[in-house]
Amino acid sequence: MSASDSYRHMEAFTESDRIEKTMDGLCRPVIVMMVGDTGEGESAACPLGVHQARNLAFELLVCAEHAERLTHGREAGR
Repeated sequence: MSASDSYRHMEAFTESDRIEKTMDGLCRPVIVMMVGDTGEGESAACPLGVHQARNLAFELLVCAEHAERLTHGREAGR
């Protein structure tokens, strides 16, 4: 799955039995998984540390807010 591919389903979860050792100590990674439009075969999964997961969540919220403002700005201009 490349950056230009669209996805049909996305989920984030933790595995209760998985703990990884990092430079900051032990952490339970957050797994982010995306499944492509066809729902078959190719998917992308990425384990993230707690700080990385929080940063990603923040960036997604910022992007969503920006997209919403752009969308509502275009609708108001019509």
